[in-house]
Amino acid sequence: MNDTPELVLCIPGPWRDRAELVESLVVSETGYLLVGGALRDTLSGFACDLVLEGADPDLAAAFAKAGPHWAASNAMAAVADHDCVVYLVGKGGSLEAAEAMMRAAGALVEAGGLGVKVDSTGIAHGPAYWFDICDKLEQLTAHRALVVYVMGKEDVFSCGMHNFGLPDAMTGALDKPAAADMLRTFTRYLLERGPVFADGHTFSVSEGEPVYRVRKVPARDYGPDSLFNNPYGAWRLELEQAEARRPEPVAERGQADKQHGWWGRIRS
Repeated sequence: MNDTPELVLCIPGPWRDRAELVESLVVSETGYLLVGGALRDTLSGFACDLVLEGADPDLAAAFAKAGPHWAASNAMAAVADHDCVVYLVGKGGSLEAAEAMMRAAGALVEAGGLGVKVDSTGIAHGPAYWFDICDKLEQLTAHRALVVYVMGKEDVFSCGMHNFGLPDAMTGALDKPAAADMLRTFTRYLLERGPVFADGHTFSVSEGEPVYRVRKVPARDYGPDSLFNNPYGAWRLELEQAEARRPEPVAERGQADKQHGWWGRIRS
């Protein structure tokens, strides 16, 4: 994949100008410095572009829409009082790159940032939650931070797996919340286990649960230049008929993989 998708994180803050932001980064001892137009980690050497803009009168509404789970909190109310907006822009396309971007945003939250909106996905998180997931990245919390599940009129689908260089997933279902939970398990499985799926392979959340047959399809088109677009495509999961033969669970070297409550059969 030559055109690695950008990962863009939006952090509103109390800084009145660039000098105040620089000072806050130093005082909070984050280990990050603003060098030219880049935010740089002095320990790892990682750097991403930083764009500093003035207050946005529409930002509070955008945060509330992308973060309905904390829209009524004091933290969300504080977003409306921001003095500037910082955008971090870097390459996604892998778990390592995504986590590096998350840590950079964490440094800005440590320096006074009021929250993080993942513009590449359409989800917003409060400061306390962002601290928590950044502290637990070894538990694959980036998956929770950067991927959303949308219950549309016909399909349920994920958005954000391109941040890791992976396809999104979609399915059709009458029970949309259950379908979203299934896709959440499937996409985490893709990220954590890296299975090699092909058209006709099957997947199930756990033994005894419904079996889905997977098929590679184009990703949803969000329009030209949308940060939501996934160049890696998508997996469509179609529910097997009840009379269809159930798969046997297998993993590497033919052993069953039931860790984390899921299992899958990869076969033709």
